[in-house]
Amino acid sequence: MVVVALVVRYQFVDFETMDYRAFLSRWYQTIADAGGFAAFKNQFADYNYPYLYLLAILTYLKVPALIGVKAISFLFEVLLAFFAYRIVALKTQRFTLRALAFGVVLLLPSVVANGSIWGQADAVYSACAVGGVYFLMRAQASGRWRSNSWWACVFFGLAVSFKLQAVFVLPVLAFLLLRRKLPWYTLSAIPAVYLLLDFPALVVGAPWRTVFSVYLDQADSYKQLTLGAANLYQLIPVSGDVTWLAHAGIACAAVLIVGFLAWSVWKRPAVTPTTILLAATASAVIVPFLLPAMHDRYFYVAEILSVVLAFYLPLRYVVIPVLIQAAAIGVYYSSLTGDQGRSIGFGGQGNGGQGHGGPWDGAGGPGGARDGDGHGWPGGNQGGQHDGGGHGPDGGGGYTSGRGDSALTVYGSMMALAVMSVVWAMVSVFRKVSPTGHRAAELSVSRAHDSPAVSRA
Repeated sequence: MVVVALVVRYQFVDFETMDYRAFLSRWYQTIADAGGFAAFKNQFADYNYPYLYLLAILTYLKVPALIGVKAISFLFEVLLAFFAYRIVALKTQRFTLRALAFGVVLLLPSVVANGSIWGQADAVYSACAVGGVYFLMRAQASGRWRSNSWWACVFFGLAVSFKLQAVFVLPVLAFLLLRRKLPWYTLSAIPAVYLLLDFPALVVGAPWRTVFSVYLDQADSYKQLTLGAANLYQLIPVSGDVTWLAHAGIACAAVLIVGFLAWSVWKRPAVTPTTILLAATASAVIVPFLLPAMHDRYFYVAEILSVVLAFYLPLRYVVIPVLIQAAAIGVYYSSLTGDQGRSIGFGGQGNGGQGHGGPWDGAGGPGGARDGDGHGWPGGNQGGQHDGGGHGPDGGGGYTSGRGDSALTVYGSMMALAVMSVVWAMVSVFRKVSPTGHRAAELSVSRAHDSPAVSRA
């Protein structure tokens, strides 16, 4: 399967997207020109430092930038598939099903497009986040919560260190903490790992304010309800200043999370590997669907977890990963035939609006010329007729719509159906592990713990 995956990805090895040319290649060159880690004395990228360390390693090894960037993604895609294999191994002894999970994840169209065509690094943080979910599930299946919780939080710390989007999965930690399954002190591993990974940048002379403000700067960089994402805001025809709608979406996401946590404390449903995986998947799907300023790639973790979840739920729920994958393929196609396609010849002129350009000049430093294509920072303003207002780090004012064309409305509708299906799955599964079925669920977990498959896992 790994060989097949390599052959598939080799077909796209020479493709250079706009993100790669405008950002990743320049970051690589900036690091190479500075001799490696010394480059981190100055800010030249809007990613957090751990991913830039990987680029620095590429420069030391003299790996060509384009091949190296895609190789990093592929290595973590294999790790993603490995954790999918291990999660399914907690459910079944059948090797064919575990291998199927590995192969499906490794060959998902959205996974191939993200890393091997686009050159993006979403597999890096997603592999760590899915690894964290695996260790939480293994803790419940084995009954060894302390050691597995430490490992889970270490992996979540790695995920957050690479990309802030990992927080979409973190509500599962609150669920287990309130159910008194997760030892509270293991949560300290998350900030500890984050600080440890930023330490090398501080050692070489990076200002501490710069090091610890990367995510704060990102959070304030975009002022559109949607940036190519197939979420709720593709379905709402609004115009003008819609900051109120952005705040409503944030509030709605918070209310849903708090409401679920409060319900779990009140009803005390049984905690099983299935409910852990379902809670993590639901969070990864619902949160970016409701939050504003989401990019086209922000459902990446949901794309992976929904596939793994299909091995735990009745067959009818396979509609969840099918809908999510269909929406992802559509969004990626819009992006890769729009602004990104200009660089790789995927056809036609991009249909992104004329917004603000990126903040980095031709030498990789801040404050220089802009590309003028409405591209902005990585992942911005692709795949639709955007109004161009309020985009980019210097886009002032409130939120604007950012809706795409009719195709993106269709993809948003698919994701809305996936959200409803996930909610229905949660209602169904958690009803079965409610107090009336609590003892049965515990016995089921106990029997699973005694099985040879779980012992080997």
